[in-house]
Amino acid sequence: MKDALMKKTLKTMVTGLILATFASLSYATPARAASKDEDAVKARVAEFIAAFNKGDAKVAATFFTDDAMLVNPVGISGKGNAEVEKVLAGDLASILKDTKMEMKVVEFRAAGKDAAWVELEHTVTGAKGPDGKAMPTLTFHVPTLMVKKGKNWQVAEARPYVYLPAPPAPKAMAPAAAAPAKK
Repeated sequence: MKDALMKKTLKTMVTGLILATFASLSYATPARAASKDEDAVKARVAEFIAAFNKGDAKVAATFFTDDAMLVNPVGISGKGNAEVEKVLAGDLASILKDTKMEMKVVEFRAAGKDAAWVELEHTVTGAKGPDGKAMPTLTFHVPTLMVKKGKNWQVAEARPYVYLPAPPAPKAMAPAAAAPAKK
């Protein structure tokens, strides 16, 4: 009887393990090869950040479409190349002065033949606050609409933002006091 129970238990465990393995495989996402457009966008982002790190707002603005919209993290916006250049120049002359920046594509989603939704992660080191003191490394998230103009990808919309700190966890409520026992 004991052997029969052990065999049944072992068979149940093996069956469960096999089912769990197949279930986990069904949720695994295969590695996706980057498309030519995604590779071109990544190269374009690298070119942009090189211009940005040189502090060249004029060149950095050429990565935007003629009717692009840029809203920086403090809400200053610019529409069109001239205004985008002013926003970039203002940022580079103030909070981003003498900083080192990196930018990487964290999500690429084609939106038709010549458009893509691109989520960028923009890391800034060496920024100084309004008081002139060094700030910690900043990480901006930059949802971006990019469009292909000729052979180049350009920014049509960009709105960098920073996540707010998470609120504190709610305090556990104390259990209600028990009513005194009646005599």
